[in-house]
Amino acid sequence: MKSELQVSGMSCAGCQLLVKEALEEVKGVRLAEASFRDGVVAVDYDHEAVNMATIKAVIEEQGFKVQA
Repeated sequence: MKSELQVSGMSCAGCQLLVKEALEEVKGVRLAEASFRDGVVAVDYDHEAVNMATIKAVIEEQGFKVQA
């Protein structure tokens, strides 16, 4: 499953990398790409192994805000 989330607070390439690496450590996440310029995080994941609430929580644990 693929989802794109609007995320605020990412201001540099380091922020992108932080989000990408944190998400890719989550079991069930196949691929994560973040863009601080666009304020977007794209996630390809197995919906049977991980849910969107967990993905959002991981992003927010890194200090960023997932837009509703």
